[in-house]
Amino acid sequence: MTQVFRSAIELLGEFSQFFWDAMKAFPRLWHRFGLFLKQCEFIGVSSLGIITVAALFMGAVLGYQLYVSFHLFGAESLLGGTVGVSHFRELAPVMGAIMVTGRAGAAMAAELASMRVSEQIDALEVMAVDPMESLVLPRILAGTLMMPLLAVYFGVIGSLAGAGISCGVMGLDPSVFWAQYRRFVDAIDLVHCVTKGAFFGLILTWVGCFCGFHARGGARSVGFATRATVVATCLTILLVDYILTSILPFGFARLKM
Repeated sequence: MTQVFRSAIELLGEFSQFFWDAMKAFPRLWHRFGLFLKQCEFIGVSSLGIITVAALFMGAVLGYQLYVSFHLFGAESLLGGTVGVSHFRELAPVMGAIMVTGRAGAAMAAELASMRVSEQIDALEVMAVDPMESLVLPRILAGTLMMPLLAVYFGVIGSLAGAGISCGVMGLDPSVFWAQYRRFVDAIDLVHCVTKGAFFGLILTWVGCFCGFHARGGARSVGFATRATVVATCLTILLVDYILTSILPFGFARLKM
């Protein structure tokens, strides 16, 4: 038990030191601005497809299930606000981050792990090229920037899908849906969405780069790094989601304070 605790502390220390080493390269980011934009395109723009499909299905399922449940109590008019708040506060940042983890996070872990086992990272260090500056920092900053935008996009598409199913299929009056949507969805929900999206984007890129950068061994280590990235990122996202939900403001009055 002591050995396990010591190993966990050592891993946490390596994880924190890795992030600090990456942030020390921040003043030199402008040298790698092209790489930063390339990672923004890879993490953000290239993820629009999977984000759109996931948001459509999630919004459709939520619209159907909530209508069936609310109909039992004659509370169908509350459907619009419930769909909007649930998307922007929870589903959009969490599900969006999990989708991006499966696509971009795993890909960057596999790429860096392949570079490590093939000694390409060692070659960069021999040529006096800082791998943190060229490989890690652009990915971390791109994920932190693009994930909030993807989360908001997920919330918009999911809300439209929920409205389409509840109004177009289940027969709810669209004016009732959107009136309740405007009543309940306010600035606090966007604060939740953007804040969680930024944290989750940081987490998925940080963990992906760490697992790939510290891969050791042959081809098997590439698969291990990819698997570890997906599992660790998803669990960390759920943990951080609980923490952020407990400390972020819940009402517009508290936001003014």
